[in-house]
Amino acid sequence: MLTLRIWLAAALSSLAIAGCSTSGVPREEGTPSASAEVSADPSPVSTPSGIFVVDCMEYVEAPKELQLYCADGGQQLSKIMWASWTKESAFALATSTKNTCNPDCASGNYDVRTASLLLSDLVTSPDGHQVFSRVSIKYDKPLSDGQSEEVVELPTEPMP
Repeated sequence: MLTLRIWLAAALSSLAIAGCSTSGVPREEGTPSASAEVSADPSPVSTPSGIFVVDCMEYVEAPKELQLYCADGGQQLSKIMWASWTKESAFALATSTKNTCNPDCASGNYDVRTASLLLSDLVTSPDGHQVFSRVSIKYDKPLSDGQSEEVVELPTEPMP
């Protein structure tokens, strides 16, 4: 676990130095955008065949985007860069766009943060797929409600 924390600190530091772009994604007022663009596509991570996460209506392996809370679209993970994808867990850095629901969810205010993701708790879905059922999210800075990390239970089968 200590190695994972050291790797995360190094990865977040290099992102902070290189800059991250959130162009085209809503930002809180007063939140500066990064001046440097990341231009090179990261190398794809080798994924063991048959290990999935559910993205609302389909099983996906090492997705570049992932919708949490499919019913209302309350949080989107995008620009996902997977560092590892194994049968035990998967680790990545991503951009999280989360609806603050302040003053209400329809107003469309969003917290946009760089986040580390750890997928875990592999289970067998009712139709036999091996699926991660939990994502632990750590944000690079606290959300507007003060939250700096959270654990989300993921669906284990696509929506009908």
